[in-house]
Amino acid sequence: MSTLPHASVDRTPAGDAVSYRRLWQLAWPVSISTSTVTLLTLANLFWIGQLGTQAVAALSLCSNLLFIVFGLANVVHTGALAVVARRMGEGDLTRAFQGLVHGVVLGLALGLLVGLGGWLAAPAIVHFFGAEAEVERIATSYLRIMLLGQIPMFAGMGLSAGYQAAGDTRTPMLVNVAVVLVNAVADPFLIFARGERFVAGVDVGWLGLGPDGGALAAALCGLGGFLLLLAVSAAGHRPLARPAERALALHWGELWQMARIGAPAAVSMAARPLSTFLLLKIIAGFGTAAIAAFGIAMRSFSVNWIPYSGIHVAVASLVGRSLGARRPQDARLVVWRGLVVTTVLGALYAVVYFLGAEPIVAAFDDEPAVLAAGVPFLQLMALSFLFSGPTIPLGSAMNGAGDTKPPMLIAFVVNWPVKLPLAWLLALPLGWGVNGVWTGMLVSLIAEAALMAWWYRRGSWVERRV
Repeated sequence: MSTLPHASVDRTPAGDAVSYRRLWQLAWPVSISTSTVTLLTLANLFWIGQLGTQAVAALSLCSNLLFIVFGLANVVHTGALAVVARRMGEGDLTRAFQGLVHGVVLGLALGLLVGLGGWLAAPAIVHFFGAEAEVERIATSYLRIMLLGQIPMFAGMGLSAGYQAAGDTRTPMLVNVAVVLVNAVADPFLIFARGERFVAGVDVGWLGLGPDGGALAAALCGLGGFLLLLAVSAAGHRPLARPAERALALHWGELWQMARIGAPAAVSMAARPLSTFLLLKIIAGFGTAAIAAFGIAMRSFSVNWIPYSGIHVAVASLVGRSLGARRPQDARLVVWRGLVVTTVLGALYAVVYFLGAEPIVAAFDDEPAVLAAGVPFLQLMALSFLFSGPTIPLGSAMNGAGDTKPPMLIAFVVNWPVKLPLAWLLALPLGWGVNGVWTGMLVSLIAEAALMAWWYRRGSWVERRV
């Protein structure tokens, strides 16, 4: 095994390896990174919302499709994180670096497939919903640009996962914050034309590309972020020092192993937005206001993922390393500590969203029809946070261990045989309207929490070999 002195290895004392302090050290940079992306997404919705309800509805259609794409990116992130973390725990730095290289290559390949395939399929995908012609036109153009931007984003996922698995969550955070700040400044300049929008007396309009301007800003900044992280790595600030030239060689067997580990996690992550893709067909039948309300609510929920994302990565990384070092008791302990944190957060979110539902929706679109559809959705989903928050570390444990099939099966069951038929039954045959869709989503989230807790307690994830 390699023991090179220049590798950026996490040297946390053994007694502190899975403490709340260590969990915090790994989690907060990821949370900060996620917060910048989340706030940028909300800012993008705010600026484009100034163009009217049709533009908001178009983004709502695209948002769910992009959530599906984000789920597919877990093939890269989960696969790379699980493999690199396990090799770090074993002390094999050469194979850990190879895992990082394979993560980037896998990301580029999958990103090209998604970006180019999505560009061709975008018109047919958007047309499926049967939205108004103008909403469809805006959504198709916006989606095409955003999908092309996924090519560097997928590759960056592999590189970031390598850093996180090696215990360095700060470098990806700093790069991401820098890129997002540039994006936030560029957004209004690309969306609005000259003289169309002023902020504190300053004309922030320039190209006047409308919603496409927001998509273009996101795509260009995503490319810049990947290139910047790659440059930082090449300059010597690597999560792992390159042990030998042979570490750059591609091994198809290891690429396949990484894809096999990541694919179930991607299916699990994408199962909900894929099923919601069909739910949007039902929602679209209740009009543009219902589509806009759904998009506003879903984007506001992205704030929840800020701390959850940090806990998710920290637990997965520490579980993988603990199992690699043959310390299953440490793996269980870090999951328990993550469970305590996410349970408290879930209760806090439930109160905030239930009491603040109306002002949250009104901040983006105060049309009465949008409020009538959006406020009940936020309040029902607020109840779900009492159940969905605690499932985060349970799923993270299985992902970090490389046991990604159980979460995939659970996600499939609760989103397809449960959520879809129930939402349809309540919304249409039973006449609950769009609130029937919201209720079906709530029931599916509660079912998912129960199944995840049951499977975690079975303990098979501890025996998983990578």
